[in-house]
Amino acid sequence: MDVVPATIYVGAIFYTGLIRIGKLPEVGFVATDKLLHALTFGGMALLLARAARTLWPRWSFGGRLAFGALGASFLGALLEVCQSFVAYRSAEFLDWFADSVGAVCAVGLAVLYARVIPGPRAD
Repeated sequence: MDVVPATIYVGAIFYTGLIRIGKLPEVGFVATDKLLHALTFGGMALLLARAARTLWPRWSFGGRLAFGALGASFLGALLEVCQSFVAYRSAEFLDWFADSVGAVCAVGLAVLYARVIPGPRAD
């Protein structure tokens, strides 16, 4: 059942990434668009890692996290390619870069959490 949340999340991201939306406002020195990309794909990386637990139960914790980060980065690149074919959307290398940075940061936080917080792991 861990695959369902990841599937719904990825579908929702692709849907919202391909519909017509206005420009996001900038908040001070923060590029809101890039921050949202990082947060969105960071969440995706964690959900993909969780889905990997069901799909490939013998994979290590690190292997699942690597799959999550690489999968989210790949899907970010794929979304940018899809956006390049939509007249009212634009594909940007920096959007994909923000997606990938967010995925790596989320995975890094998961590793930190696993090392710092004691307790049993479903590894």
